[in-house]
Amino acid sequence: MILNRTAQSDERSVAQLAEDATGIRPHLTLGAEALAELYELLEEYAPSWYRPQHHERAESALRLLREH
Repeated sequence: MILNRTAQSDERSVAQLAEDATGIRPHLTLGAEALAELYELLEEYAPSWYRPQHHERAESALRLLREH
C-alpha cells in the first residue's frame, strides 16, 4: 500500500515538473538572451576586473542554456 502511494506521488511529481518546465521556458529564453547580451558587452569592453574565470563561467552558462 505504501509503495503504491509512493509510485503515485512520483508520477504526480514528474507530471508537475513537466508542467513547470513548460511554463518556465519563456523565462529561461529571456534570461539566456540577457546573459548573451551582457556577455557580448563584457567581451567587447573587457573591464579590468573581467578575468578569464569570469569569461569561462559565462561561456559555460551560455552553453548550458543553449543546449536546453
